[in-house]
Amino acid sequence: MATSRQTVSETLAAIAAQRPVLQPVLTAFTPLLEARAALPETLAPMLEESGFSLPSWRPERAQQGVPLLAGAPLDGLFPLLQESARALLPLLSSLPGMEAHRAPLEEFFLREEEAMKAAQALLDGNETGIARLAEGAALPAPVLVFALETCLGPVIRVVAAKYAAPWDERPASWMQGFCPVCGSFPSISYLENRVFDEKNAYLAGGGGKKHLHCSLCGTDWHFRRGACPSCGQEGSGVMELLRESGGNHGERVDWCTKCKSYCPSVDLREREAAPDMDAMALGMMHLDIVASQKGLQPLKPSFWNQF
Repeated sequence: MATSRQTVSETLAAIAAQRPVLQPVLTAFTPLLEARAALPETLAPMLEESGFSLPSWRPERAQQGVPLLAGAPLDGLFPLLQESARALLPLLSSLPGMEAHRAPLEEFFLREEEAMKAAQALLDGNETGIARLAEGAALPAPVLVFALETCLGPVIRVVAAKYAAPWDERPASWMQGFCPVCGSFPSISYLENRVFDEKNAYLAGGGGKKHLHCSLCGTDWHFRRGACPSCGQEGSGVMELLRESGGNHGERVDWCTKCKSYCPSVDLREREAAPDMDAMALGMMHLDIVASQKGLQPLKPSFWNQF
């Protein structure tokens, strides 16, 4: 039963011990994931001085399925994005296949107008705009998207941290399969641990409430267990499970029989410690491979689940 939260390094070490075959991939990504997880602490004071206008939570927009940052100007965030890129691009460029793109990426993130247009396009889901900017920078569009998500993520996490209340406790709770803050799809989901009443040790809930974890800003929100985050279909027979036989430590894939999309998931009731969710998404690559062999498509494409 999960009782504590692991760091990135603790999560990756546990995965490597469980599945040594993944060690080379985990080793390659560890410095990048650790640096990305540490950046929000550095960026938080910069946000206070940035002049960025924090959008207000508007229940009527939530009811319409509009993410918090949809259409919001990003004025003031370039220094944070530039600092994030300065810290992360050297690590990102050390990954296989990325070294050749280091120079154009570093040059791209020095240009405020292009970088912020790309950040806005990413948040708006404007693939055409990103493709146009990538072409102008002599970069493949998937490379620019990967770099943008890597470098913009810590910035948006600092913004998201300003909204401390759990999203499912707000008025007009969020019902969508994409993030209430930035609109990105989740990279992983989890079933919450058993809930104990602090005032009465004999009272406990069974847990198992499903939460989605945003691939970009790290926001968690409650979602219906029988519904597909991608197509919204729900009911008997819509969502199926794919898991290894034997000791799987609560790891599985939730996939939709209607649209054939899937999302890795972990049941915290079957684990002694809750993993870092961003690191855990990487550590479930073995299930990504199985899902790909079955013709399923990841809800959130990433650097490691495109086969």
